[in-house]
Amino acid sequence: MKCSPTLLLVVTLHAGCNRCWTDVEAPCLESTTVTVTRVVDGDTFDVEPALVMPDGSTVDRVRLLCVDTPELSGGECYGTEAKDWLTERIEGRELTLFFSEECLGTYDRALAYAKLGGDLINVELARQGYALPMDEWFSDYPCCDEVDQAVQEAQADGAGGWGVCGGGYPWGG
Repeated sequence: MKCSPTLLLVVTLHAGCNRCWTDVEAPCLESTTVTVTRVVDGDTFDVEPALVMPDGSTVDRVRLLCVDTPELSGGECYGTEAKDWLTERIEGRELTLFFSEECLGTYDRALAYAKLGGDLINVELARQGYALPMDEWFSDYPCCDEVDQAVQEAQADGAGGWGVCGGGYPWGG
């Protein structure tokens, strides 16, 4: 049986991607399924049930690991589009959160990778041109290399904010 090149490409992509979170040696929490109740911006959303942190506290706001999207406050270019994409994709849906060694980030948000179906949302945001790598804080985290690669693909393809907001930085920063 002869395989079609398209099928081969799909098999190759699915075999090698979206499993980077399994490289976390000691996650701060076990993976968990939640429902997204509200998208705050392009990389932050609220969930239920609330997540129970290792110290017993609860958190219902999640910040995606490895990505940085344009801010809504301050009017960064493509901030509304990033939020709209994420809202359309995950709001009201169940997704699975995976964690790294650190559970909490700035503003007491849980730090997580979010998987919906077969897609890792962190990487998809970057692939669609709505996010940059968050190298400043997360460069050593699993999945950040995949985000970097997705950003390169988006930039080469002119996807999302690339080429729309001016300059080499998608949102004119």
